[in-house]
Amino acid sequence: MPKRAVKLGPDEVRQIKTLSTAERSRLKAAMQASLGEDDATVESKNRYRLRRPSGQFEFELRDGDLRVFYRVEDDQVLVDAIGRKRGSQLFISGRKVIL
Repeated sequence: MPKRAVKLGPDEVRQIKTLSTAERSRLKAAMQASLGEDDATVESKNRYRLRRPSGQFEFELRDGDLRVFYRVEDDQVLVDAIGRKRGSQLFISGRKVIL
């Protein structure tokens, strides 16, 4: 039984739909395992608290070149953005983002 429910907003649903079927499936499995079934606030190799949390993003989950930015509120993990890392640059919804 998951410790927390993983919630995606409408923007994040659009962001995940832009991924290929294989990427979408892999990312959903990673989010469920790392954020829903495991403690999403405990840092690991691919999941950590951002050094400089922005207004919305508090944690980052890495899965290959994909990035999931999220925050934890009570018994929910709220996904705030899904992006792709290309080299040293991060793109969310096709736009370059600097954290």
